[in-house]
Amino acid sequence: MKFKWDYKTLSLLIGISYIVIGGLVLLYKKFFLPLSNQGSLALGLLLVIYGLYRAYRALKYMKNNEE
Repeated sequence: MKFKWDYKTLSLLIGISYIVIGGLVLLYKKFFLPLSNQGSLALGLLLVIYGLYRAYRALKYMKNNEE
């Protein structure tokens, strides 16, 4: 299997990055500025959910176009 740096591969990496950033927001309660507990929870969960969605879509596309 040859590894290609196409749009979907980069989308997968960006999805993983969103998950990591969301985890860091949840852990440190900061995102450029200090956040309240509710703010960090909301932003962190939103980033993690979006990252999971993006990674899922990229993996689904890569699986369907593996040929």
